[in-house]
Amino acid sequence: MTPEALIDTDRWPLDNTALHEQLHSIFCAENVVVLPGFIRHEYIDELVRESEELMTVSYRSEVNGKVNVVAYDQFPADSLLRALYEWDGLMNFVGKVLGEAKLFRYADELGALNLSSMIDGDDLGWHFDQTDFVVSVALQPSISGGEFKNVARIRSADNDNEDIVRAVRNGERPDLVRVEPMTPGTLMIFNGRWSLHQVSPIVGDVTRHVALLAYDTKPGTESNQELKFTRYGRTPA
Repeated sequence: MTPEALIDTDRWPLDNTALHEQLHSIFCAENVVVLPGFIRHEYIDELVRESEELMTVSYRSEVNGKVNVVAYDQFPADSLLRALYEWDGLMNFVGKVLGEAKLFRYADELGALNLSSMIDGDDLGWHFDQTDFVVSVALQPSISGGEFKNVARIRSADNDNEDIVRAVRNGERPDLVRVEPMTPGTLMIFNGRWSLHQVSPIVGDVTRHVALLAYDTKPGTESNQELKFTRYGRTPA
């Protein structure tokens, strides 16, 4: 199976300039673009089965919450998620949405592609990312909870907006928080550097699976050793 076969290109034509411009405008205005049904529904069960198998080799990270993480070097050569990540067609589409002339896959052998799996009681606290954007593919939601909560553009390069950030963390500004839809097959492109976000506690015995695909505007990007150890419990051999 080719990676392109996974994508509903009737709904989301990857080479459509008008669609690129529309999604880029949304990203510029909101720092997030959500594409429901990006992955064809008939392939979701297969991707979930792959995720369940991968989870057996995951690392249990308990920093700012609890989540099980599978690193890039743990995805087998025949992984559909790996094939999707390594496909230039998807990377080029993401670049068009971001308005970037060219993107590059991460050089990080652990962090380039991750599977994030969360079980009953897991959560991820309010935080900012170290990168300008993250690409995620929602594969399976939990029975309840597991909401991706987002306060877009709450800070900028010249304004940390500390008072408002503190108020959101303390639960005092629910009016600023929106929940991004993460139904199975949804692709989300998100600027986590300037947007405060969290995942609410998971409830129930169904695992929440999300794939995280890392690209950058320059080649050779890697996360630092401290972050690798915190997230994966190890550094590359």
